[in-house]
Amino acid sequence: MDYESCKVIAQSGRYREALSRVTTLLISEPLHVEALELAAICLHNVQEQAEVSIERTEGDAGIDLAVAFNNLGCWFYASGQVVLAEHAYWRALKLRPDSPDVMTNLGIVLRDQRRDPEAEAILLAALDIAPTDARAHNSYGVVLWKLKRVAEAEKEYRAAIRLKPDFRDAYNNLGLLLLELNRPVDAEVTIRRALSLDDTTPEAHNNLGNALRQQGRQWESIAAYRRALALRPGYVAAKANLALSLLSIGEYQEGWALYESRHDAAMGTHFTDAPHVSWPRWRGEPLAGKSLLVWPEQGYGDVLQFCRYLPLLKASGVDQLGIVCPPALQRLFGSLEGVDAVYPMDGKSQIPRHDHWCFVMSLPYFFGTTVETIPATMPYLRPPEGLAAEWRGRLLSGGFKVGLVWAGNPRLHTPASNAFDQRRSMSSRMFVPILQTPGVTFVSLQKGETTQRQIYELPPDLRPLDLMDDVQDFADTAAIVECLDLVITVDTSIAHLAGALNKPVWILSRYDACWRWLGDRDDSPWYPSARLFRQIEPGNWDEVVGRVAEALACLPKPVA
Repeated sequence: MDYESCKVIAQSGRYREALSRVTTLLISEPLHVEALELAAICLHNVQEQAEVSIERTEGDAGIDLAVAFNNLGCWFYASGQVVLAEHAYWRALKLRPDSPDVMTNLGIVLRDQRRDPEAEAILLAALDIAPTDARAHNSYGVVLWKLKRVAEAEKEYRAAIRLKPDFRDAYNNLGLLLLELNRPVDAEVTIRRALSLDDTTPEAHNNLGNALRQQGRQWESIAAYRRALALRPGYVAAKANLALSLLSIGEYQEGWALYESRHDAAMGTHFTDAPHVSWPRWRGEPLAGKSLLVWPEQGYGDVLQFCRYLPLLKASGVDQLGIVCPPALQRLFGSLEGVDAVYPMDGKSQIPRHDHWCFVMSLPYFFGTTVETIPATMPYLRPPEGLAAEWRGRLLSGGFKVGLVWAGNPRLHTPASNAFDQRRSMSSRMFVPILQTPGVTFVSLQKGETTQRQIYELPPDLRPLDLMDDVQDFADTAAIVECLDLVITVDTSIAHLAGALNKPVWILSRYDACWRWLGDRDDSPWYPSARLFRQIEPGNWDEVVGRVAEALACLPKPVA
């Protein structure tokens, strides 16, 4: 419908109909100035529920157009029309350039369009005009959080709360940020304050669940997530979080089903994107005589853990079975039983059409895996033929050899991921009590631009043998592990590699342990060769290292 037709409908007093039609016009022509003004006037009259004359639909002075455009922007924003909301706010700001409320609204829509520098500029302008505007401080805090300037964001959230002590959203935002700063106790207090102001907000219950889970209080986190879902049954993030808590206590049937929500579009880009292929995703249909492509997701450890399901797929009757993987896993995955082709994610490999594809971490769901039925035939990965012998020649002969990993990937580009890595990682110096164990030859398996160099922070006489500069991929690392008697590692991909090779591995686990290690046990049904050493209080690695050093000293060792 064209603009003139919309205006005629408005002039007849059918403002709701006119608003609907002019909105449709604006979606296709967002820069239509007259249509935007007509939408503002129609919305005003709908909200006022008043009959107005033809002259007022032409822009009568009885309507404050600055207010009308601002209200229109809010209406568009609430309906998900962010671009139209921006245009409405700009018109409002042109009429009232000193309005901090309009500036804040504009900053929010710019932020939502990932135009963070523009959002920051407009919000700073709002705060310059109205330094005591709590809403502007809160919105500016969100922008700073997205820009990864977390200390500044915390300051803005606290300013918003100081100015408006009952500001629910500011408490909730501050709680989220405190979680990223590894302060879950403070986060819990803050989020509970938000809930005391309004306990009908699903996001706050979900965030409370995250704070509780980070403290290892899984059952309480489950209750919080279920409350969030009771308030909003389709809340995807709460489903995915509930899945992790359920999996961590061994409730696999419900956990795997809910974990499928991790790839819902509402989760954003947190998880691996689906492959850009034309053939359908496998949903559990019979595979006899079919071809299937297994797609990787998340980190190396996840792919190493769940590739164990590929032999089961082959045994189910899959004719052609392929797996895509990061290039660093290609050579190692050549040892997977039943796999017909391994395709590296190098941007060069041509992947032929398959009948279906599926995510590697969906396989436990489709196989109905319970704690009792975890496929644990070991080993299910092996280094390439002869490679272990090559590396054995570079290791010191004789003695009890132990591989060490003290840190994961710091993931500095993402505050939440970096916070997780801080909880699971140590510095090399914290391994000194282990390195002082007599009768042991230590070999570093540590990779990473910053963490590998930490070897040089150790006393020279305690430094482990470091050959990792010559390691090209996981096949080389697997070959080195084959030459060792034991691997001691924090919760990284090397824990999964050693487990998949059926090599004895001691895993040093943070207090809020990863869901896959379950709870209250020091073994793992996923890896029979694994032993868990868990933190007994958050952040206390010294006690864990002490227990590991004591256990290592008690192991029988060959006479040199």
